[in-house]
Amino acid sequence: MSTWTDRARLYIRGRAFLLDLGEEVAFYTESGPKRARYLLVGKLSLPERLRLGLPREGVLHYPLPVDPLAFEWEGETLILPGLRVYLGGPPAFVETPYYAWRLG
Repeated sequence: MSTWTDRARLYIRGRAFLLDLGEEVAFYTESGPKRARYLLVGKLSLPERLRLGLPREGVLHYPLPVDPLAFEWEGETLILPGLRVYLGGPPAFVETPYYAWRLG
């Protein structure tokens, strides 16, 4: 198990996959640099998102229509259909249209 999964908390809430990283982290994403404590994956309505109790800032949200249980860990990489989150840093190459890797 990686140090990230030892420090992070994973929640499945309805149709949402939610990873609480425990602290705000700098990421580079397909749309540029971002800072986030929470990684949220799933197509959610505004009321569904509000019920999760997440702040407006610090959430990296990917509104992908995925089964929240269809995830895997490969080392320090979180794998979901169409999305890779490289918690250990930048990959040698990007495998999916949506991605994020930890900076620094």
